[in-house]
Amino acid sequence: MGLRLRHLATDALTWGDLKAVITCSPRTSALYRVRHPSEHEWHLDRLLLADMADSLRWLVWAKSADAQQGRNRPEPIPRPGVNRTNERIGDSTSISGVNELLGWG
Repeated sequence: MGLRLRHLATDALTWGDLKAVITCSPRTSALYRVRHPSEHEWHLDRLLLADMADSLRWLVWAKSADAQQGRNRPEPIPRPGVNRTNERIGDSTSISGVNELLGWG
């Protein structure tokens, strides 16, 4: 943009302009890399490649004996900003337990 910090608080570079430059910096800029160190390398193409790799690993697993038993499911490639938890919520129950819960005789 050809601006310097010495231009700050003048008509050439107002405080609002500086805020816009900081918040709207593109992923390829040095400022973005400093503000988001773990995310700056994850462009759309890398996210799509990770999704394809995860899908391929799942498809290979789905044809295995482990898939028949429902075990050793492949873990997805970790992505920045996505916190994976394998926390299980709730308990399993039988069909009669569900019918009782819903009040279906």
